[in-house]
Amino acid sequence: MKYAQLLAASALLLAAPLALAQGDATQGKALFTAQCGFCHSPEAGKNLMGPSLHGVFGRASAQAPAFSYSAALQGAKLQWNEANLDKWLTSPATLLPGNMMMFPGQADAQNRQHLIAYLKTLN
Repeated sequence: MKYAQLLAASALLLAAPLALAQGDATQGKALFTAQCGFCHSPEAGKNLMGPSLHGVFGRASAQAPAFSYSAALQGAKLQWNEANLDKWLTSPATLLPGNMMMFPGQADAQNRQHLIAYLKTLN
């Protein structure tokens, strides 16, 4: 009986990241507007203090046209997929020390998933 309970608990733990990966793009857009929109534009080619995030999902890091990136981002060679965006949004300074992003990070995992869901719509 205890083995079955352990197995069931393990299955729930393994399924948790899959459930978490389902963000809501509408909620993500609201978060983007409130937390990211001052420095980043969702419009293609419209760089602000930060680069345009149009087309960011799936793109290599430091590749937005006409934006001058920090040496940390230029040397990162990351692809902006779900895993890397989640790490970046958790703490940009931890993922890439020396980058110029002023955003300290989004502690709430579900909010990060909402943001990622929205970023996917910008392609």
